[in-house]
Amino acid sequence: MLLFRFLILETQAKARISQYLLCFTIVVVSLTAKAQSTAFEPCASKLYESFQQLYESNSSRKLGLNYLSNSSRSKIQIVYDEWAECIKGQSIPRLDFTTLNGDGCNDPDLRGKVLVLNFWFKSCAPCVAEMPALNKLYNEFKGRDVLFIGFASDSEQALKPTYLNTGKFLFDIVPNSGNIAKEFKFAGYPTTYIVDQQGKVVKAWTGYTKDPYDTAKPIIDRLLSHR
Repeated sequence: MLLFRFLILETQAKARISQYLLCFTIVVVSLTAKAQSTAFEPCASKLYESFQQLYESNSSRKLGLNYLSNSSRSKIQIVYDEWAECIKGQSIPRLDFTTLNGDGCNDPDLRGKVLVLNFWFKSCAPCVAEMPALNKLYNEFKGRDVLFIGFASDSEQALKPTYLNTGKFLFDIVPNSGNIAKEFKFAGYPTTYIVDQQGKVVKAWTGYTKDPYDTAKPIIDRLLSHR
């Protein structure tokens, strides 16, 4: 099994340039553990292998530089698209969490609902950049059978002053979500999943390369109409 954690490859200047793309990362750590085996495992293994090949063949790395060459970066979206297609129709891992507001939630609470699951962290520029579009999506479906959950890797203490009190991100925020991220086995932030009422992935994407509202709204409309 493989654990998807991330090595930031861009300098600060390049991170600013990629603000509307994704937190640019490569998978390098092997799975130890406790993360449960899921239907995502074969897709995760293929994703890991593809990224490792890109990383090892990257000309900038061979020169001792700590970022990917432009030619390697151009191939990354293809890798992510293949991963997203691979996990489509797969069941998500069982969930059990508590939000910043103190609300507990587990797997039975989620069944029968459409889920929009967003993995992010506070200092991730593209994560922050997509929040207005995700908030618009939340407001569009507020009060309907759709749950919007933001799994943050940050601690509760780090998030409360900014995100709980100011309403900057309207999703139900779950702090300290590193272990949950391990179960979902993705390779970059932000990553978003749309999950149907039976707990199966309908759509997933990594990075902020398109408007999340325009991507997600027609899918959610379709899922709600099939009830």
